[in-house]
Amino acid sequence: MIIHIMQSKLQDSTATDFYNFMINPPAEVYANWLPEEHYEFHIVKHSNNSPVDDLIYFDQNIGNKYRLKLYGIIREAHNPNRIVFQMRKFKVNLPGYLELDFTDTPEGLMLKETVRIGYNSFGKIFDHLVKIVFSKKFFNELNEHHKREWQNLSDIL
Repeated sequence: MIIHIMQSKLQDSTATDFYNFMINPPAEVYANWLPEEHYEFHIVKHSNNSPVDDLIYFDQNIGNKYRLKLYGIIREAHNPNRIVFQMRKFKVNLPGYLELDFTDTPEGLMLKETVRIGYNSFGKIFDHLVKIVFSKKFFNELNEHHKREWQNLSDIL
């Protein structure tokens, strides 16, 4: 399993504002968050247990080389400190998770973004294939993307 962690601090932002934005993102705000890289992020289907199990669509560039167009299912939503998305493509739940943990501090909103890709048990034999697609170069681009997007987010929350 690949585990990649990024952390940021957002001044003038709160955990509640961030949680509400990520659970129900206004399309025009998302498009202005990082216009050259963010295209779509919206709820496709609300579940009976909303926001848990809501289906969300993501379309964004990670740097110049990687484009992520996929769905995410909200697996956890703990207002106002944690959201976990499981990635989904072609109506199949993938072994990929985006975990967002965030906390209010006197200095601003502390954000920890964890990407988990791969398997834990017998599926580990496929992790070598996962590392081909999600290479060190991909994660370097993701780090730079993370810095740009979180720096801009405090301006729009």
